[in-house]
Amino acid sequence: MKKLICLLFCCLFFLPAAAQWKWHNPMEAGFPVIQNQGFTKEIGDSYTRLPGRAKGVVSEPVWNLSRHSAGLAIYFYSDAPRIKVRYAVTGGLNMPHMPSTGVSGVDLYSINSDGEWRFCFGNYSFKDTITYTYNNIGKDRYHKQGFEYRLYLPLYNGVEWLEIGTPEDAELEFIPVSPEKPIVLYGTSIAQGACASRPAMAWGTILQRSLDYPLINLGFSGNGKLAKEVLQFIGETDARLYILDCMPNLIHENEAHVTELAIAAVKQLREKRSAPILLVEHDGYSNQQTDTLQYKLFAKTNRASRKAYEQLQSEGVKDVYYLSYEELDMPSDSWVDYVHPSDFGMQHQAVAVEKKVREILHIPAGTIATTRPVTQRREPGMYEWRARHRAFLEHIANHPPKAV
Repeated sequence: MKKLICLLFCCLFFLPAAAQWKWHNPMEAGFPVIQNQGFTKEIGDSYTRLPGRAKGVVSEPVWNLSRHSAGLAIYFYSDAPRIKVRYAVTGGLNMPHMPSTGVSGVDLYSINSDGEWRFCFGNYSFKDTITYTYNNIGKDRYHKQGFEYRLYLPLYNGVEWLEIGTPEDAELEFIPVSPEKPIVLYGTSIAQGACASRPAMAWGTILQRSLDYPLINLGFSGNGKLAKEVLQFIGETDARLYILDCMPNLIHENEAHVTELAIAAVKQLREKRSAPILLVEHDGYSNQQTDTLQYKLFAKTNRASRKAYEQLQSEGVKDVYYLSYEELDMPSDSWVDYVHPSDFGMQHQAVAVEKKVREILHIPAGTIATTRPVTQRREPGMYEWRARHRAFLEHIANHPPKAV
């Protein structure tokens, strides 16, 4: 009898603690919320990167890697003083050269009403169910409706399910998928995110955060090979810019074939789309000065890439741009191993690509606060900036101006 009473007492004691949290499933929001995804109508209810009809069209490795959530994110508003994230992944938690926090972890940032980004560190636990807990969250200076949050998902793992927890008396509101035209990045393991220590430190995601445009990450580890089958799906996306960063996976192809592949890739996209295309050279190896074979491999690949660009220019193919090895200028300590960047290398590459992208898209970066656009949320009780911006974009799409 005493044991039964103790058991009942424990249940009553722990019940309030369990009831303090409510859990929000992004897949039950009632509208698509997975940012940076593409193909939203087909796969917006999953944490994947290519639609089901790609299976059997793209190679099996590309299909399997497209199940990884690299570059995907969830945006939401919350006034919660504490936030928890819990989820399960489909594969191994880490790799020999990449930690669990990058392979399988998440990254949370808050944005205050002045548009200032803040990194949120969460205590994490990697088990069958992975958890991140964010404590002692402060308040916004203008109102009590909390912050905007951006949750970036694992780089080298699939997400089976995910929930975001808040205290019962706190609010959480998911933000719909951005209506802005995205940038599409097609590349290798480096583009997918190896070997960033956290999801938001992949260079494509750093670029996305800097420009604040959607960026669809179609990096496929070992399989960014300018495949026409993948380009077929990329061409379905009406992008503001296409970035082709596949040279590191073409080092074992002969020089003439690499040139042919690059030319064919650009022309294939041009059949459907007129948006700018940026070709990126191989950024080199950490041991290129001490391993003569490594130097020859990337030098040969870049020669082929430049020949492709020069031929495209001579043929008058419009709006094709080039980012060279010299412009990337990766420091010698940029890599974790011989080819995959560390956070330092990712940051360096993101800065170099951002500079080129701003030139292409005519997005100058000012040096003072008033020349750097931000999304502000100082009076959410009066209007939500994002909702108003979305309404303007929809109006323009439905009633395009006759003259500007």
